[in-house]
Amino acid sequence: MGLFLNIVLILLPFIVGVFLLIYFKMKAHQVGIIIYAIMFVLAIIIFKTNWKVGILASLAGMLKSFPISMMVLTSIFMMTYQEKTGSLQKIVVNFKKIGGGNQAFQIMFINLALGTFLVSIGATPVTMLPPVLLAMGYSAFAAVSLPAIGYDPLCTFALLAVPAVFFAEFMGIPLQEAGFAFSLYMPIITLGIAFGMLWLAGGKKLLFNKESLVFAITAGLVAGGTAIVTNYFGIVTLTGVISGLATALALLLVAKIKKIKIFDPSVLSEEEKLVDQSMPLWKAFFPWILLIIFAIVTNLIPAIHQFLTEDLALPVTIGEVVVKTEVFSHAYFWVLISTLLSIPILRKYKKGSLKESAQIWIKRSLRPVFTAAIFFGIAFLFINSGTILINGAWEKVNSNNMVSILSEGTAQTFGRFYPLVVPFVGLFAGFISGSETSAIAMFTNFHAQTAVSLGMNPIAVGTANGVGGGLASVISPAKIQNAAATIDEVGIEGEIIKKTAPITFLMCISVALICFGWASSFSWWKWLIMASIYIVFLGIGVFILNKRDTLPHIGKKE
Repeated sequence: MGLFLNIVLILLPFIVGVFLLIYFKMKAHQVGIIIYAIMFVLAIIIFKTNWKVGILASLAGMLKSFPISMMVLTSIFMMTYQEKTGSLQKIVVNFKKIGGGNQAFQIMFINLALGTFLVSIGATPVTMLPPVLLAMGYSAFAAVSLPAIGYDPLCTFALLAVPAVFFAEFMGIPLQEAGFAFSLYMPIITLGIAFGMLWLAGGKKLLFNKESLVFAITAGLVAGGTAIVTNYFGIVTLTGVISGLATALALLLVAKIKKIKIFDPSVLSEEEKLVDQSMPLWKAFFPWILLIIFAIVTNLIPAIHQFLTEDLALPVTIGEVVVKTEVFSHAYFWVLISTLLSIPILRKYKKGSLKESAQIWIKRSLRPVFTAAIFFGIAFLFINSGTILINGAWEKVNSNNMVSILSEGTAQTFGRFYPLVVPFVGLFAGFISGSETSAIAMFTNFHAQTAVSLGMNPIAVGTANGVGGGLASVISPAKIQNAAATIDEVGIEGEIIKKTAPITFLMCISVALICFGWASSFSWWKWLIMASIYIVFLGIGVFILNKRDTLPHIGKKE
């Protein structure tokens, strides 16, 4: 079978997935099942994969998904319990006090600074922040789109840097090297997203306001710069925590200089004032405080970190795939422990809250957990396709391996310009799965192999794929629908994707150019030429945005 036809068949499951998501509006977990089924049949029949290998590789992938799928499971439990005990409402009310009415400050502080912090410890900005923003007077469009795009830039360091951890494992490199490589993309992305948030919330009026630009530039540069510094010193898993806090402090400093009222209790309704008096703020934050302490202890104390990751690696062998489960070192274990230890503190505020939380938790968590697992199963089937059994041993036939075939076709098609398409592949994978980690799992092996065949830097290429996957959060139907559901606005997904897609693509172009220069080992003068071209391109983009009318339902409601 020819190379072109093979590539078409490999891409077929993903094309079908996009079609089902957009035109049939199917759920992400349903699409995952269909993609897996098509890929499994193709792997067995067309690419001569042994059926036992196909099943075992898929199971290994699902087990490998535990750091993300179990994180989803435990973080939903934490947030549900906090919701039922009233601690989440207490936190939300205090968020509402922020900003004293200054829109740019509120947007950057809540969506970029707090959004990054929240997602880094396992909370979910896309489900937690929309009700807050709606209560603060923002439109449904802004309430959904701003949290979704706000933590996009540092999505790689979400869930205590689970995506970066997975990338390091896939590439077989130290976590610090992987984290630092990702962080080099961050400043331009965080800055671009900050500008994009202004445009989404207020159109050109807010985007070209001098005070708004000060807050956006501060938030963007501090968030991205902090990511580089923390990863340079090897504090990879706490990148989001530190970056979120540093960005919040920088914004508070600017607000203080500009004499903006930072906390304004007068914005609360009488009902919200009662919620504010319901418990001390430290109790509401108690699960998060514990989680941060556990994260610091287990990651920054070398002896403890080595004991949990090496001595208690708890490896599981499926076929010939060895998966180090490392249960006690992963964030999901400590999210669970933090939640359980918080029960004596929070349960007195509402009797029966644990039972009620458990019932709701099961309903909320099953589909996203399964979605994460099935896409990792797809990734491992993809990677191990073309593998046969010889005397019981796995033997990969490269001529039948999907990764090898796709790598060869891509290298032939794009040649030295291949890095320019990498982040868009990641964007595609993130769009399908709703997860940067899934995008890393699905295509890292393919990108690394292609880069090596072209004599390019595989780390530069692989990280660009991951960043592209992270940028997909604001155009992923799965995430947008979850966010819209929290404010009973399911159905606005199309308008949100239509408005946010240009920002996402513009950021992907930024990543593509950086990837191209880095992977190709550009000299300084080539970087200058490329930067000049990008500045011109960016200027054209801003001009176009300036000419476009703002949709009537974005920004704050009058």
